[in-house]
Formats: sequence, C-alpha cells, structure tokens
Amino acid sequence: MRQGSWMCGGPESDGLGGGRKSAGTTGFRTNTHRVRHIDECDGAAADFIAGRTLAENMAIFAAAEVTANPVYEVDQLLDDPHVADRGVIVEVPDEEAGSVLMHNIIPRLSDTPGILRSPAPSLGEHTREILTSIGCDAARIAGLVAEGTVKQA
Repeated sequence: MRQGSWMCGGPESDGLGGGRKSAGTTGFRTNTHRVRHIDECDGAAADFIAGRTLAENMAIFAAAEVTANPVYEVDQLLDDPHVADRGVIVEVPDEEAGSVLMHNIIPRLSDTPGILRSPAPSLGEHTREILTSIGCDAARIAGLVAEGTVKQA
C-alpha cells in the first residue's frame, strides 16, 4: 500500500484483484483453482492493493463484503471501534502491575458467551496443588523446590 501499512483478508474472492478480470477463467473460478494458481492470484491481489491507501482498500473490500482488516500496531488495535465494541480486550487485576490488558474469551457465543474467570496464574501459584494431585507428598514437593526443579509462589 502506498503509505506502508499492512492488511490481511480475502483478496482471492471473485470481484477483486485478479478475480475481477478472470473470475470466469479456469485458473480463478473456485478457491481450489486459485490455490493451484497461487502465484498469479497473489500477484494480482498485490498489484490491486499496492496502488491504493489502506483506507481506499478497506472501503473497496467492505463494499465487496470481503473479510479484510488492517494489521495493527498495539495502539491501533486498542483504538479500533470494532475491537472496543466487541470487548476483545479486557482489563484484569494483576498482583504486580495493578491491572493488565488481556485478550477476552473467543468465541463469545450468544447463548454461551463465556467469561474470563481469572488472569493467568503467577509462576508457581498452583505448584503444590498440582503436584499433590498427582501423588507427591510434602517432602517430595519440598525437595523439588529446593532442587530448583519447580517453583512455588
């Protein structure tokens, strides 16, 4: 793209890039055909995208109902209205930092959306519980900790 941005999506769809002029030809008719001619298809898509700005490409892809999105830097991801509306990033408590941003549960289905119950545990937080559940007694766990084989929070 003209401004050095990156995007990802489905430019292999008929109606964009090489698909527009060759959707009816054997080489581009179906996804199987496009995969067989991947270099040609990718070249046509790259040429199509390269001459436009990110905003122009995104508008064209949206109008054609082709799944596409910019490849973001972190600050751009956090500022994206769709990311915010979908609750993709959530803030969770963290013992060391106070709070951290984490990716939310995916998928979040309408009838069973799921919830983020807790952030990742700290290193060694569940060591004793897990080792006990597999039959290690307190002396064995203490030995593993002393050897540096495992950590315990």
